[in-house]
Amino acid sequence: MKNLISCVLTLATMGLTFAQSNSDTSTQNGNLNVATVNQTGLMNENSLLQDGNRNNATIDQVGSGNSNEVVSDGNRNNVDVDQSGIWNSNVTEQLGNRNSAQTWQLGLLNSVEQMQDGNRNEVTAVQVGAFNSIWQNQVGNDNVAMAGQLGDSNLIQQYQEGDENTAVAGQAGDNNYIGQGQWGDGNSAAHGQVGDGNIALSLQGGTDNSTVGLQIGDGNNLYQTQIGTSNSAINVQMGDDNLATITQSGGSHSHVGMQTGNNNTLTVNQSN
Repeated sequence: MKNLISCVLTLATMGLTFAQSNSDTSTQNGNLNVATVNQTGLMNENSLLQDGNRNNATIDQVGSGNSNEVVSDGNRNNVDVDQSGIWNSNVTEQLGNRNSAQTWQLGLLNSVEQMQDGNRNEVTAVQVGAFNSIWQNQVGNDNVAMAGQLGDSNLIQQYQEGDENTAVAGQAGDNNYIGQGQWGDGNSAAHGQVGDGNIALSLQGGTDNSTVGLQIGDGNNLYQTQIGTSNSAINVQMGDDNLATITQSGGSHSHVGMQTGNNNTLTVNQSN
């Protein structure tokens, strides 16, 4: 990972000795929209807005100042962003109809924010290395969300409000944290985490709840709270400072659990 970041920084520094270019602002308002923007090196940036009808967009930016901001307002939305190295960041917001969005960023200051408001939602973000962060948000209809992240300062927060929810997360190493949320309807969540600062948290509100878990080594912690209907929770923790706290309130409770080594503690409360 250090070699990757070092290499990327070197390329950026070399690049800055040449002309500082790239930027783009794209706006399309109605009907059969489509957009493709490819920018390759230096002070990249982009901002795209498509307002209505058969939206679609693909943006690739490769090295240096990356950033990107997209808004798609309504109809058959779809966005796909790929950024490769240095100051990455991305914001995507879509409000209605057949949403979907993705982002994939490879190295350095990563960050992503995605938000979708209603209809066939789905979102994904993957980041590989450096100061990661991802925040996702979906409010209504067929939600799904996923995240990713491989190494360095990680953080993932997801939140979904109503309808067919699902959320998945990931994380492999360094200062991890996951999050998740979900308030009503099909709920589910799954977490992950492999090593270093771990913490995972899952809250769910009402209906077909379920969460899973898994943490393998280092700071572990895991808290899962479920409030009403078909609840369930499964958590696994393997080694180091473990702790798990599970609270479920009304519905068909169930829980599994399992902790293998080091400072274990487990507390479960189920009610009706």
